[in-house]
Amino acid sequence: MANGTLKARVEKLENDIQDVKDQLSLQISNGYPKKHRWKWFVGIDSNNPHFAEAVRLGEEWRYSDRPIDEKYNE
Repeated sequence: MANGTLKARVEKLENDIQDVKDQLSLQISNGYPKKHRWKWFVGIDSNNPHFAEAVRLGEEWRYSDRPIDEKYNE
């Protein structure tokens, strides 16, 4: 295998999953009720160089089924 043994790769994945669980648990314990957990993720990638492009593509997709004259008259 390219990046180590299968056992080492599985252990890394398990550790990564535990880190995510710990982060979510911390956010939940800091006052995010179950129905508002999504708010923790908002803006999580804003420093990513591809974030602006992702936002642009999302906007393009949202407007793709509208007539052109409706796109900018909101």
